[in-house]
Amino acid sequence: MKAFHPSFGTAPWPDGLRVLQLYAFPELPPGSALHTLLGDLRVALARLPVEPLPDHRAHITLDMVTDATADAVGPAERRDLADRVRGAVAGLGPIALQAGAPIAYRTGVRLDLHPDDRLAELQRLVRAAVHGARGPDSTAYPLGVLHMTAGYAHADTDTDAPAQLIHRVRPGHAAFTVRRIALVDVRWRRAPPAGSDTSVRQISWNTVETIPLDG
Repeated sequence: MKAFHPSFGTAPWPDGLRVLQLYAFPELPPGSALHTLLGDLRVALARLPVEPLPDHRAHITLDMVTDATADAVGPAERRDLADRVRGAVAGLGPIALQAGAPIAYRTGVRLDLHPDDRLAELQRLVRAAVHGARGPDSTAYPLGVLHMTAGYAHADTDTDAPAQLIHRVRPGHAAFTVRRIALVDVRWRRAPPAGSDTSVRQISWNTVETIPLDG
């Protein structure tokens, strides 16, 4: 496992740069299986050089606007983008998914998502809407298998130990529902976690527009 370095499209993401992205959000009520799974994963990851995401940062990345940074996209352009996405996903409805089992991958720990056919369709609709608003060259973000990241590695480490630790987390799978997506203004920065002087990458964002999938 290698230390995670965020990318702005296919280029390195400079520290502090703000970028517009589109995220899908899981329903995460206290006591739910996904809430328990993510909480137990954080306990396991505390023993590793992996910075876990808190519950309120749990998300599924759908796309990224890469033809301009967030500060260069004004209110009218943001409204147009959000309106086009809203129109594209209208009537799609909630998406039922299962998260897990946790996977130790190249730069962190992620949750596989299944069945992901409707989620992939949501991503295609979102990308088409972004292209409609900003043109076909506005999304250099490489699309891959959709997932939910549980934590990002902040130092190089052998992958075997994380794989063994997270395999013991139970429940290893959790059903959940996606009912909303959002256009978000995202920033990565280096900062020390609580009680540590080690600098790690931390994500934060402001929500520009929330778009419900169930109308």
